[in-house]
Amino acid sequence: MALPALSFKEFVKNPIVALLFMCLMAIGYLYIDNKSTLTNQIVELQEEVKTLKNEYKELNEKFINTVQGLNNK
Repeated sequence: MALPALSFKEFVKNPIVALLFMCLMAIGYLYIDNKSTLTNQIVELQEEVKTLKNEYKELNEKFINTVQGLNNK
């Protein structure tokens, strides 16, 4: 995808349109960057949740075994 060339002559003729174009490009870049950052964070947090669920299951089983052991005495 080739970006349109913005020459100095065009900028001098209509600086507001040129600045709006540059702002639009900056907003587009920030949107894409933010989206990719959030996607990476979601993947990392999903992995962390899986790990925490497994740890919770192990601790819950140990707790149940401890309670059962106390009840059997």
